Amino acid sequence: MKRMLVLYRELAGYFVNNMNNLAENHDVSIDIVAYAVQSDAPFQFSFHSNINLFKRSETSDIQIKEWISSGRYDLIFCGGWSDKGYLTAISQKGNTPAMLGFDKQWLGSMKDRLATLYLRFKVKPLFDYTFVPGTEQTRFAQQMGFVDGTIFQGAYTCETKRFHQVFQWRQTNPSEIKKQVFFAGRYVVEKDIQQLWNVAAKLLDERPDWEFHFIGKGPLWESRLLHPRAIHHGFLDGNKLDSTIRTGAIFVLPSIYEPWGVVVNEFAAAGYPLVLSDKVGARTGLKGKHNAVVFPAANTEALYLALHEVMSKTEDERREMGKESHSLSMHINEANYAAAILKMMR
Repeated sequence: MKRMLVLYRELAGYFVNNMNNLAENHDVSIDIVAYAVQSDAPFQFSFHSNINLFKRSETSDIQIKEWISSGRYDLIFCGGWSDKGYLTAISQKGNTPAMLGFDKQWLGSMKDRLATLYLRFKVKPLFDYTFVPGTEQTRFAQQMGFVDGTIFQGAYTCETKRFHQVFQWRQTNPSEIKKQVFFAGRYVVEKDIQQLWNVAAKLLDERPDWEFHFIGKGPLWESRLLHPRAIHHGFLDGNKLDSTIRTGAIFVLPSIYEPWGVVVNEFAAAGYPLVLSDKVGARTGLKGKHNAVVFPAANTEALYLALHEVMSKTEDERREMGKESHSLSMHINEANYAAAILKMMR
């Protein structure tokens, strides 16, 4: 049995799904050290018996160093570089391969150039591999000094089987699809949700047969759009989420900062047309020829026009867009994720 140590920040459902897949289908034993989940996204996780979970708040740097220096692991997976204790512990890894996971996009800014210069000398030497979601993160990894053969893509996948089932329901029940626009995410400035509420209010007045649905909570909850056809569901997970999104017509994510956005994978897998800002990293893997409209972030008129364009299409046209979204999402799957992890193990 292979053994892996994961040093992570906040866990999410898609990540736990991939860990469970590795444990169950590839005979991998996994120790995970992770931070507590955020209070406005209280996910409930179930772990395979081959997985041991340790709270970061109760796991000292010395303890992690001892685990790593023992040589018991076949791979060390570190999520990001913000926890200096994790990095110091990894410096004791000896011959154990270590992989850095991150989702930072390469924007080519001076800030990015300075960051990658620092990371090239201070962080990169600790790692043999990097695991990233897509092309823009690959560019960032290359600027850090990672070379071909050490960079793996596909680090963010949704629970493909689960959302494929939503897609199948939508395909067999087309008459149940309603004129509903969905947003899912935290109510924070980075999602540009206040601009979305302004645009939604205008579109709801213009189109009395449409609704906007918002899934999530966060600091901006008290300033949410109040409108009879603006429905705020709060935080949803599992079956509640699946049943809620079955009938929607469009997914929108207008973020001004979104390194990737696994929620895009989820709605794509469910068969939704996508309206995304050009800051959403997932656009690089989930925008095809016809399934998505990408608009300049922080541009109210552009967001309005993008939503107006997709809302004006026929139901058949939106259904075809959703089929392409689903097809693209199925290529970013758990099997490819596991294959990448296994290649990095000694």
